[in-house]
Amino acid sequence: MENLIPVSYKLLKGMNESVILNIIRKMGPISRADIAKETNLTPPTVTNIVNKLIAENIVMEYKVGESNGGRPPVLIKLNPDFMSIIVIHISTYNLHQYTLDAELKTKKKEKNSIRGLKQEEVLELLTSVLDKAIKESPQNVSGIGIVVRGPVKMKEGISVFAPNIGWRNVPLKSIVEEKFGVPTYVINDVRAMALGEFHMGKAKDVENMIFLKVGYGIGSAILINGRIYTGASDGAGEIGHTTIDVAGPQCSCGNYGCFEALASEKALVNLVVKSIKEGMDSIVYQMAEGMLDSVTPEMIYEAAKQNDKLAVNALKTIGRYLGIGIANTINTFNPELILIGGGIVQARELIEDIIIETAKKRTFENSFSSCRIAFAELGDDATLIGAANMVMDEVL
Repeated sequence: MENLIPVSYKLLKGMNESVILNIIRKMGPISRADIAKETNLTPPTVTNIVNKLIAENIVMEYKVGESNGGRPPVLIKLNPDFMSIIVIHISTYNLHQYTLDAELKTKKKEKNSIRGLKQEEVLELLTSVLDKAIKESPQNVSGIGIVVRGPVKMKEGISVFAPNIGWRNVPLKSIVEEKFGVPTYVINDVRAMALGEFHMGKAKDVENMIFLKVGYGIGSAILINGRIYTGASDGAGEIGHTTIDVAGPQCSCGNYGCFEALASEKALVNLVVKSIKEGMDSIVYQMAEGMLDSVTPEMIYEAAKQNDKLAVNALKTIGRYLGIGIANTINTFNPELILIGGGIVQARELIEDIIIETAKKRTFENSFSSCRIAFAELGDDATLIGAANMVMDEVL
């Protein structure tokens, strides 16, 4: 099935054609003159390569641009029909499939529930969905991206542990490539979200960033010089399991006082439930109809909007712990940006000032002054954007 990958661009990697193709992908529509400026290649070289790519239907002349005094330039962009990529996102309860064109526009999507499925059944569903998507794709599928929860070995394409499924050391890359013959790349959801924000979100103009996904846990991703830093064994980024308080509550990892145990949505729920059990009044109790096991972060966010004292104070406590963890992160990495995503974004108005104030007090001044703390806005779309761009970076 090697012919699934057109030779015309499979062989470009590391050559001038690849450099030009990626400039067009990331900056197009763009003129030949601007391509030359961005790549430092001579105008005749750019013209020859662009003409070759046009002849192979990889790029296309899109429209005439605005003139700066001379002849109006012809703008070049990717031909959206020259290839397809497929992204599979296995979220907590669903398996999402997306078929995208070369401009990363979604042409088809499908969702299948994985509730109650066994580990082997999820894998069978994955291959079945891929088989259908590849057969129905209007163009050759040039790459597949698979997003899973939990730690992965990106280079080997192994899902080390997917907590929602129970997978352990599942070699997704080799399984899919052996069955379909299509280059396949595996990434976890937090790193995918970070890449999405880097390509199209709040991190678009930075090279060095720490992304924190604050949900029921705290996941993180480190971007250095625009690339995911994976560490020696692909384990970099476990900021959620750095210690904030040695005498703090036990974390899901077994240790005590982890950042995640003190500043996640789970920590928020635990704090509110504990306070209610100790006799504090809150409308959260009525929202949960007296069933404290059913309290959710969303209930607490809604109660805080209604000025519920317990909910507001609990969120402020979480904000302070987030500020402490972020201060440690800034002092360690000296990034341009700390970007916060996940469910906690819903409480931004209540916790943003506390996070920044706490981080400022606990961070070296020169590091804090060069770092921006912001909240993500792309939401779940960042996962698809990041995974799709990961595939494109690899196949082009």
